[in-house]
Amino acid sequence: MGRVTAFAVLIGCLALTSATNLNQGRDNPYDLSNIVYMTNGITAIATYHLGNLQAANETVITKLFLNITYDNPQRVRIRITDMQNTRFEVPYDFTNYTIQGNAGLYNVTISANPMGIQVVRQSDNRVIFFLDPSLWFSYDDQDILFTSNYGYGINALGLGERITSFIIPQGTYTLWARDRPSPLDDGQSQDANMYSSQPFYMIIDQETGQAFGGLLYNANAMSVVIGPQSLTFRTTGGIIDMWLFIGPTPEQVVFQYHQLIGPPVEIPYWSLGWHQSRYGYVNVSMLQQVFDNYTNNQLPLDALWNDIDYMSAYEDFMFDPVTYPLNNMTQLVDALLATGKNYIPIVDAGIAQNNSDPFYINGTSSGVWIQNPYTKNAACVGQVWPGNATFIDWLNPNAKNYWVSSLNTFQQTVSFSGIWLDMNEVSNFVSGCVGHEPTLINSTTMPWTPGQDLNTNALDVAATHQNGVTEYNMHSLYGYLESKTAAQYFIQKQTRPFIISRSTFPGHGKWASKWLGDNYSQWSFMEYSIVGIFNFGMFGIPMVGADICGFLGNTNLELCSRWTQLGTMYPFSRNHNDANSIPQEPWAFGPLLIETNNVSIRNKYMLQLYIYTHMMKISSEGGQLFKPAYWEYPSDMNLLYNATSSFMLGKALIVHPCLWYGISGSTSFFPDDMWYNLYSGEYVFLDYENSAYLDMPWPGLINIHVAQGFIIPIVDNYMSAMSLRDTRYSNISLIIVQGPGVEATGSVIFDDGSTYGNMANNNYLEVEYQFFSHNSTFDYLTLQQLQSGYKRETGEWPYISTLIFYGCTAAPESVFKLSNGLVPTYIPANVYWSAEDMICKIWLKNYLQPDEMATLLIDYFI
Repeated sequence: MGRVTAFAVLIGCLALTSATNLNQGRDNPYDLSNIVYMTNGITAIATYHLGNLQAANETVITKLFLNITYDNPQRVRIRITDMQNTRFEVPYDFTNYTIQGNAGLYNVTISANPMGIQVVRQSDNRVIFFLDPSLWFSYDDQDILFTSNYGYGINALGLGERITSFIIPQGTYTLWARDRPSPLDDGQSQDANMYSSQPFYMIIDQETGQAFGGLLYNANAMSVVIGPQSLTFRTTGGIIDMWLFIGPTPEQVVFQYHQLIGPPVEIPYWSLGWHQSRYGYVNVSMLQQVFDNYTNNQLPLDALWNDIDYMSAYEDFMFDPVTYPLNNMTQLVDALLATGKNYIPIVDAGIAQNNSDPFYINGTSSGVWIQNPYTKNAACVGQVWPGNATFIDWLNPNAKNYWVSSLNTFQQTVSFSGIWLDMNEVSNFVSGCVGHEPTLINSTTMPWTPGQDLNTNALDVAATHQNGVTEYNMHSLYGYLESKTAAQYFIQKQTRPFIISRSTFPGHGKWASKWLGDNYSQWSFMEYSIVGIFNFGMFGIPMVGADICGFLGNTNLELCSRWTQLGTMYPFSRNHNDANSIPQEPWAFGPLLIETNNVSIRNKYMLQLYIYTHMMKISSEGGQLFKPAYWEYPSDMNLLYNATSSFMLGKALIVHPCLWYGISGSTSFFPDDMWYNLYSGEYVFLDYENSAYLDMPWPGLINIHVAQGFIIPIVDNYMSAMSLRDTRYSNISLIIVQGPGVEATGSVIFDDGSTYGNMANNNYLEVEYQFFSHNSTFDYLTLQQLQSGYKRETGEWPYISTLIFYGCTAAPESVFKLSNGLVPTYIPANVYWSAEDMICKIWLKNYLQPDEMATLLIDYFI
């Protein structure tokens, strides 16, 4: 039994003295010995130099093992562990972890007396980690503290989950998974932590704009103090397992982090469409009416969701026989599937303690419940929606079979396409285990507590998992492990997991996705949603979104219209709100909102191939789709400080949302580049501050501009498609954005959109489009297959119908296809050119398939 594992038996112990009282004038009480320098790192023993005081305080760990590993040229790992006792460590899940060495991109130095560690990026000699020997360092049983002092001004990002500005204000922040509906967190209250624990951060150097990152791989409750030039971690247990990512650009930091935790899971093609949900569809007739209203209003829809309304007595996997009779549900879901739409039900973490509930009976017989620390062989019972409930111990070897079997049984009841995992922090309407006062947490049992009492609306921290591990250690891992296990249900069927979870932990994105939880119908929360999506993209969960129009409180026509414009740019786009709020479906405010929804959803459909291609590449390489413009243009700090008012979709598109009520336009920042209106091709003239006034009409389209040098595929039937399935049978067009002396490139990934592992197994087709000018007389457009592992089914994306050129300075006269040793074949085509707008269009009349290995020669009338 490890030190922290023994927490359950510490009730009533004498007060634990903090390490602060033991240092006696010396900030870092550890000295290093037995230092070994190796090609791939450094090892040493750290000894508490006041070890004779151990008898006075048994919580001080007197002998530590320091292991610094040069993982690869962009990453270094610092582990500090107890040499004499086994302590809790997060279950290891980094499959991509290999030791490759330093390659000279950073330098690591240590000092011995007292212990100090410094990591410096070699390219600019900037400190990216400095455990200063003159600063306080403690390694007690339940109080591990260390500071990294940089010596220059910093902007800190990340450290989720919370509602705050993109650049986190200086202050103290708690990490411990909580069911807490979106309090604002400015670092002063210390109790505004939310559903996830994501101890990853990115630091932006205020002087140079360069970036680096770090991950403290630790699941215990912790605080992080952001200072003007420092970052301090203080955790209630576990070990120090710090991973550093060298950068130096923000996007490189993200890729380096994702290389460690693993790239995100492939998502289904349809999941990038429009989703409708509400807590308050109290019977199947209401759900049917929502489906009918979408159809009658000719509004696209890709998934209809059920909150807990469908459940019998709020019990998981059980449909209410009166309000949701199975015959009616089956008919509805069959109708959804027949029209290319999908059904997604909610599943809560608590399994009702009901001896007539087969899922409770099966879980009890399998022995999978988290155990009560006070009653042998009894579950720790909490209270959630069904009343008394039990919770799965994901360390139990029977947990996987139980959970996968339960989902299989549920699938046989009704055909769902994905799962919505809620209440999985794990949330509890009471504190501790029912029938017992929770383990006392105060100054007599712990030296300190980050934020609120750890037992508040949670299971007792002394509740036990397999092998005696306590909830004290496991609490913040619940949502991650539940999602990872649920993913196995889909994977065993070779189907992509579509799992939307509320609680997450590092590595979650490899298995599942995320929504931002209970937000408010307020303008400020619309803007905060952008920050949330930025952060979870950094955390390796790119399929993320917020409840569009807001969940709590009442929205209004203008807010819901603007939020819909923005929300269709989220990777995960779902309208969802609370039963106590007014309706906010697209027809709730009359024709103006219907029109806004229609044009906005179809706008997303138009860009589906662009978005899907990026998301598929992210699933094999890491990275972000929805990201700050600063990621792409890191030399412009204005883009960092105004991150929410302009963001990027991939590398080519910049979006300027309307985030303020009562306006019809705004002066907006752009990166230093040449930009064209995506819809019209109009060139944007920027002033000396790289800004321009943009109209922001509603109803109407959100402002999207495309940079020179890119080719954007668009779906031709986006104005008539009723689901994303329909877009698979559309011709496509290519928007080709030229510039003086600039080539343009783009690519498209085609696959079946549903099979698990297509990217890893090369079961996809990737086509690269390249446009370049040969001379003033003609240009080339080449189509090249980069991967040919998928054959398009009959009717899928049959032709490239149109070439649309922005920045076009001459009129096309004719088009030839070069093949058979570059023999030109004339292609009949209609052409258009506007000299004033610099726009050319070439209609190819179904002569070019989107994956042909071909070169087009475009001849100009000069």
